[in-house]
Amino acid sequence: MSTEVKVLSTSTRTNVEALKHHMKKLGFKYFEEKDGWIDFGTRLYDGKLSNTNGVSVHFNNRNMFSMFDDLDLYDKLPEVRQAILNFYEAEGIAE
Repeated sequence: MSTEVKVLSTSTRTNVEALKHHMKKLGFKYFEEKDGWIDFGTRLYDGKLSNTNGVSVHFNNRNMFSMFDDLDLYDKLPEVRQAILNFYEAEGIAE
């Protein structure tokens, strides 16, 4: 039985790293990358970073999911949105 692993292109990997860097400046930490989603979170839960208070970005098409329990994070949403739009623009995703 074989497992198919999707490998990101070098340019996409570079763009993901730039997004991670920008999100870190906004107070989010990289959580995980899975099934085309990049997750960022701000809180620890059982010693692991939780994306319950975070943002998920789909890197194949323009999709973003956010859930914030901390109301102070809503103030950062415009900056988060711009960071994600910059990522999509770098990826050539226009819609």
